[in-house]
Amino acid sequence: MKTAMIRKALLSTLAASAVMMATPALAQNAALSISFGSSGYGQSHDYGRGPGYGHGRELQARAQRIERRIDRLEYNGRISRREARQLSWQMDEYRRLEWRYARDGLSRREYADLSYRLDRVQAMLREDRRDRW
Repeated sequence: MKTAMIRKALLSTLAASAVMMATPALAQNAALSISFGSSGYGQSHDYGRGPGYGHGRELQARAQRIERRIDRLEYNGRISRREARQLSWQMDEYRRLEWRYARDGLSRREYADLSYRLDRVQAMLREDRRDRW
């Protein structure tokens, strides 16, 4: 009973910290959108502008879903703690790279790289989940 309560508290803390980590990036993106206005500067690479509008936000939402899935599968015992740590480490690496790319705008190559990395983490997650059953 006590372990279940600790796990619930830990999961809610993790979710809150993920939101807190994403907030500055979202605020920076909004500031970029406001400061560039309709000048056209940076529109092809900004996170929420140009061709592929909203793809940066799509990647962020996808990464959050994957992180929640990792936590949920570990909590349910469908992946081991070691597997969850490895997957979380991969997601941390992804978040650092996402932040670095988004600082000066997200190009198509960078979008493709981030999408590929998320695909790899999802494949690892599927493989680790199958190992347990």
